[in-house]
Amino acid sequence: MSKTFSRGAMGATCLRRVRLLLCAGAMLLACVVLPGGVGGGAGYSGGLVASGAMAATGNAAASATVDGPTAPAVPAPKVPAPKAPSVPGVSMPGVSGPAKTASPAVPKGAAATSASGTAQGQGQGKAQTPGVPSLSDMIGQMLMVGFRGAEAQAVAARAGDVLGLGGLMQSALPVATSAKKAGVANATKAGATASAGSSGSSGTYGVNEVLDDVRAGRVGGVILFDRDVTTGSPERNIISPKQVRALSAALQAAAGASPAGLPLFVAVDQEGGRVQRLKPERGFTQYPPARQLGQGTTDETRLRAVAMGRELADVGVNLNFAPVVDVDVNPDSPAIGRLGRAYGRDPRTVAAHAAAFINGMAQAGVVSCLKHFPGHGSARADSHLGVTDVSATRRPEELWPYRALLRPAGNAWADGWGGMVMVGHLYDNRLDAAHPATLSRATIDGLLRRDMGWRGVVITDDLQMGAITDRYPLEEVVFRAVDAGADILLFGNNLRWQPDLTARVHATLTGLVQSGRISEDRIRQSYQRIARLKGLLRADDATLGSSGLGVPDLSGLPDLPDTGGGAGQGRVGMGVSGSVTP
Repeated sequence: MSKTFSRGAMGATCLRRVRLLLCAGAMLLACVVLPGGVGGGAGYSGGLVASGAMAATGNAAASATVDGPTAPAVPAPKVPAPKAPSVPGVSMPGVSGPAKTASPAVPKGAAATSASGTAQGQGQGKAQTPGVPSLSDMIGQMLMVGFRGAEAQAVAARAGDVLGLGGLMQSALPVATSAKKAGVANATKAGATASAGSSGSSGTYGVNEVLDDVRAGRVGGVILFDRDVTTGSPERNIISPKQVRALSAALQAAAGASPAGLPLFVAVDQEGGRVQRLKPERGFTQYPPARQLGQGTTDETRLRAVAMGRELADVGVNLNFAPVVDVDVNPDSPAIGRLGRAYGRDPRTVAAHAAAFINGMAQAGVVSCLKHFPGHGSARADSHLGVTDVSATRRPEELWPYRALLRPAGNAWADGWGGMVMVGHLYDNRLDAAHPATLSRATIDGLLRRDMGWRGVVITDDLQMGAITDRYPLEEVVFRAVDAGADILLFGNNLRWQPDLTARVHATLTGLVQSGRISEDRIRQSYQRIARLKGLLRADDATLGSSGLGVPDLSGLPDLPDTGGGAGQGRVGMGVSGSVTP
């Protein structure tokens, strides 16, 4: 009897164990099958959840998730950069010249659609057309942001990520709830719009967060600083050459895993002299200021720029916010003259040395940026602090370097120079009685593009400077800058720290398109210019130039001079032609 009872008790115990295992198996199957999965698709990884560079390739598929059928990815072909490069699939209203069908900057294709199709104007559940970027991706390419931190940080594992019954039970209830709230689940997927993204959700915006945004296609460029203005810390993104090199590599890995797959602009202000983010105390070379270079020969300026460009390229910086082409009209100007940032008072000297600097950068494969359009040299105030009115001081000759370097009118790209023009926060009531240059359609679309013929990328100066933030709310800043013709909106996030800034700007611009205040075609124009310039960064097999890096003697010519010369100055598409120094 006792033996029979024992066998019965053991059988019941085994039956309970089998039932428990079947129950656990059913719950596991439900977690896998039900929408949202376990932990939002994170799975049972155990250990640590990788972030930053460690997760760059692993998150590529997650960033490309769509709520619908997925079209095959189209790899980006690698072709030599043409003199007048373009991005296929879209036209450029208001821009002359035949459209090209081949481009070094073709988007990845279907991966260009993020999870929240509705917020991007694509429609929920629709797959992205191969070769055509989504609205979210195009907007992301227009944003350049600053962030805190010098390296990615590991993130501790969450309970739902750990394999085991406890983690399974903890995840079961949220999964069941997510089945009833599909909208919330969709909003948390990788690749959601900026308003639902991770930017600033942890109360900070460090390397991990910017890597997430780059990987998801919400950011197209970053700017590095050596110190933090708001905290007073002497450290921010730049510690040593080795550290900057690793940071840049992680950022580019994230960009390679993004939907569009375009390179990331990694930018610094490296003019030399007082404005130099990569400093000797961090292991970099000290370079002379523009004023000192302007007193020497253009050959000296070119050689200095080659050395500087190689040092930048070595640590992964591919965009230098230099040279300054402001004419030193007012040597006591607080932001230019007092700091020795201008090459001189003669606009021809400024143009000649700027051309030498540009070609030195190009020889190292670094993109240059002319600044500060339409001319900061006469200013009596600093736009970092407030409105800078140059209505009574700016002179016509301050535009001369731009006319010389951006020539010929209406055909700058075909002339072989690929770079940027930075517009300053300068108010001139003769150009626009209402708004500073950065937000002025008359200045950017009118003077710079239509009158002077610049067809390349236009970037704003930091939109968190006092000249802008003291007068305009964020939505108006974003609207007016894009409406004026700016292609890249620069938010340094250093003068004013806002951890959720990237998400807010992306969501703001998305909302402006959805409301009809800005057309999607306008966004596509900027995306095409940016992608075309980034395509030059892929032309690794292009021939490097060696001589003829100056500009001709421009004296005696009342208007746009014929600077002569041909292509082949520096890396193809990045140099400025000309062979005669003043």
